[in-house]
Formats: sequence, C-alpha cells, structure tokens
Amino acid sequence: MTTDSGSSSSYHYGDSVTVNGSGNIGIVKNQSPTIGAPQAAPVTPQEAIQQLERLLLELRAQVTPAGAGTIDTNLPVIVSPESGPEARHGALMAVLGLATLAGEVGRPIIEAVGRVLELLGLA
Repeated sequence: MTTDSGSSSSYHYGDSVTVNGSGNIGIVKNQSPTIGAPQAAPVTPQEAIQQLERLLLELRAQVTPAGAGTIDTNLPVIVSPESGPEARHGALMAVLGLATLAGEVGRPIIEAVGRVLELLGLA
C-alpha cells in the first residue's frame, strides 16, 4: 500500500509459507500456546452446547443486526433440551453459516458446532 507521502506499508495476516524444491506435502506449524489456560474439549453434549452458547453470545456483538437476529432465532433452539434433532440440526446449520461468513472470528464457533453435532449424533 502506498500513501501520499511516498512511503509504503505492508500488512500480513496469517501464515507465511515458502516452498522450495519439489514433492512438498503439507506444512509444519510451530505455534506458541495461546495466553491463558487451554480449554479442554467438552465431553458431554450439554458441555458442548454451553460452550457454543458462550461463543455465539460473544460473536453476537461483532456481527450485523441480521447476523445477531440469526443468533437470537437459533440459539434458543440449540440450547433447549426439548428441541428435536431436526430442529436443532437446522439451527446449528444456520449459526454454522453465520460463523463461516464471519471469517476468522467465527472459527471457534465452526469447531464448536462440529463438536455439538458429533456428540449429539447429528454429524
């Protein structure tokens, strides 16, 4: 990016990969641990749903009003023990779509939805 003063700035987000030679397969990632204690993966469906609920409430403040509406409509279906498998699956797919469109900030929700689907036997 060049500014009016003639100086330039570069911005890089994400991984930088340099590939030399031929026959290269995959990437070795050496990342430092995140700050704070690592969260253990939920082991019960209820734990997974509670984690997803927290993540969706955090995301709600970062999305458009329409995105917030998607969360408001689908979160009660996801957390309600009375929701049937089809209704819950549809609600999970709706928030999965929203998380996908949110980009990097939605990645934890994508992973959490996958865990919920797996633990509920809906995957």
